[in-house]
Amino acid sequence: MEHTVEAIVLRRRDAGESDRRLVCFTRELGKIDLVAKGARKPTSRLRSVSEPLSVARVTFADGRHQKFIQQAQPVSAYRGLRTDYERLTLALAWAEVVSYVAPYEDPIEEVFTLCVQALEAIESHPKPKVALAWAEVALLNETGFLPSFGSCVITGCDVKEADAMVSPRAGGYVCRDEAGEYADRFIVRAEVLYGLNALQGLDAPPPGLRFVDETLNALQPFWLNICEAPLHARSHLMESLAFGTGGA
Repeated sequence: MEHTVEAIVLRRRDAGESDRRLVCFTRELGKIDLVAKGARKPTSRLRSVSEPLSVARVTFADGRHQKFIQQAQPVSAYRGLRTDYERLTLALAWAEVVSYVAPYEDPIEEVFTLCVQALEAIESHPKPKVALAWAEVALLNETGFLPSFGSCVITGCDVKEADAMVSPRAGGYVCRDEAGEYADRFIVRAEVLYGLNALQGLDAPPPGLRFVDETLNALQPFWLNICEAPLHARSHLMESLAFGTGGA
């Protein structure tokens, strides 16, 4: 049986002598795994559309154990991302977290729309890190993983310390009196939590965000806890922020 879907390539890995295995996010079916036979061959028609961040109209057939791409028509390659190292790094980190939190074969229109909107924003926003921070908070919200950034998950009290404690296991900000039992707790300045809280509910990225590097860094332990995976692309992003290779 054949299906035709609009697909965003989130991740890929090589398989066999010339194939690629793709994790794709589709509007119609949610997240699916596809095999692009021969895509690594220089002359393959699937070579460009099997690159991460490519968007294509894909026709695939169900095999006994796998889904095989029959043909693909490119829709967008986000060339603005591929010619800017910082934007590409941010976009790959975004695609990686989506690839882990989006459920298999469960279409969520809002998340697909957010995925496209996020890539467009990272490509075009004057401050692409702000676009990523906004998109990640929106993704946490849409998928039901949003931590409590504005009030203590135990007591309900608002953030009151200049250097606040947060815990992925607890689910967000924890008052110091309650934080001792969470071994994964770490310190975040209050302004970062105020910023994260303010991002909730915004329909588009704001023009700017104070402490955006610290904001992305604060989200990293939450993503690692949620995804239960090394998150190589996002960890690479964190390294670039630590060494000051990204812009504001």
